[in-house]
Amino acid sequence: MRNDKPTVLMMKMLYSLLLEIGEKPEAGLSELSHEEAKVWIARLKQQARQKAKSFSEPASFHELAVRSIDTSSDKELDWLGNQLSLKYFGRPCKVPIEWDKSLKNAAGYFSFDKRTHKPLRIVQSMWQYNQFGAQHVLGTLKHELAHYHLFMEGRPFHDDDEEFKQQCLAIGAPLYALAMKEGYITTCSVCGSLAGLEKKPRKKLMSRCCKSSLDFGAYILIFPNGQKVEVQKE
Repeated sequence: MRNDKPTVLMMKMLYSLLLEIGEKPEAGLSELSHEEAKVWIARLKQQARQKAKSFSEPASFHELAVRSIDTSSDKELDWLGNQLSLKYFGRPCKVPIEWDKSLKNAAGYFSFDKRTHKPLRIVQSMWQYNQFGAQHVLGTLKHELAHYHLFMEGRPFHDDDEEFKQQCLAIGAPLYALAMKEGYITTCSVCGSLAGLEKKPRKKLMSRCCKSSLDFGAYILIFPNGQKVEVQKE
């Protein structure tokens, strides 16, 4: 029997489009079939194009008009970062803003030399861009620019500092990176206790509770808000 569930990539795209147009994921997303998800994606793409078009004006910058970012070089990313810097802080960012293809455990970061206390660069995860889209990247850039500008002013700039948190809230920057989890739901074959998610079925895996083999169930995607959606693995 054919699996009628949407694929992992389809649901990731659907979620990134919801972010782009500013909608929250609905509970009904977990019930979407493959064909229904295709219809949703087509509708959301159209809404995203219309929204971006409404903010597009010649010779002006509006972050809500940005739908994609060139990843073949750092040029456009650096330009966007400086546009955000000028808009929210009134001055340019004087360190490079770069893509990182391998960064997965963070959306981005601002780095500085701890010995000389000189700013070095702002880095953006390309993996996060591929997961969540351009609008999430712009939010991350604002977050890292807040680190940078507070650092340059000699003010508290760490994630846990209240002044940094207030700065992020003032400019609409997220305080935390988004994250999605995916994998097969696994349970203990003896007592049925939930064992977690696994990307691949592996016979050698044992449960912690009974030291027994694991049963592998449906493959699911967990959105950043905790919502679980059953999907087809690619």
